[in-house]
Amino acid sequence: MFNIIDDYMELRKNMSLLINKSGFKNTYLAEQIGMPAPTFSVKKQRGNWTPDEMKKILDIIESERLEDMFLLELTRAESNEPRYPIDDLIKKMGW
Repeated sequence: MFNIIDDYMELRKNMSLLINKSGFKNTYLAEQIGMPAPTFSVKKQRGNWTPDEMKKILDIIESERLEDMFLLELTRAESNEPRYPIDDLIKKMGW
């Protein structure tokens, strides 16, 4: 369950990067989701998107290339997490 939350937080953090990589202009995206362009720019800078705003943006910009890029970012973030041998888990579980 925590992975879902972690993935959401990582996506929220990377929305500006995804928007930039998508090639869409801020003004176009703002118009499409019904937001004033200055508000869109501020949200893009601060990264304080609502889940609904993120969904609307992703519906427009989503592509296989962007999805691959996001998965790469997730992989990089996970590479910083500690790794434990399976033997340690087995011992802790008493198997």
